[in-house]
Amino acid sequence: ENAIREDTCLVTVMFANNEIGTVQPIKEIGALCRSKGIPFHTDAVQAAGHMAIDVNDMNIDMMSISGHKFHAPKGIGVLYAKRNMPLFNLIEGGAQERGKRAGTENVAGIMAMAAALKESCEHMDENNAKIIPMRDKLFA
Repeated sequence: ENAIREDTCLVTVMFANNEIGTVQPIKEIGALCRSKGIPFHTDAVQAAGHMAIDVNDMNIDMMSISGHKFHAPKGIGVLYAKRNMPLFNLIEGGAQERGKRAGTENVAGIMAMAAALKESCEHMDENNAKIIPMRDKLFA
């Protein structure tokens, strides 16, 4: 909260750390940003498919995820942006990506990522039941 200044135009926070597994209080940070009218982005690359994420409940305006972290092909990812979030075009041209990025969409990669995320989410509890005891052993 003390890091937010009068000229702060965006807050971005890593959801879960890839090195030591620290999970940030995303819902609380999102609520703080929302109360101050500051857009909130989270890098959820390590969390997607492994933890429950509700962009509405967590006050997330924008979120980045990468498919290879939940067994989708490398090179495919998502930038979720809440409707009406003011974003500049990355590449001017066609109407792909809702007019935000020109170029041919990687439909096969998108479909593979959707299938991998669905699979990962459907088995999240089962996977965590195996992984959490291993993590706890490492820290014991």
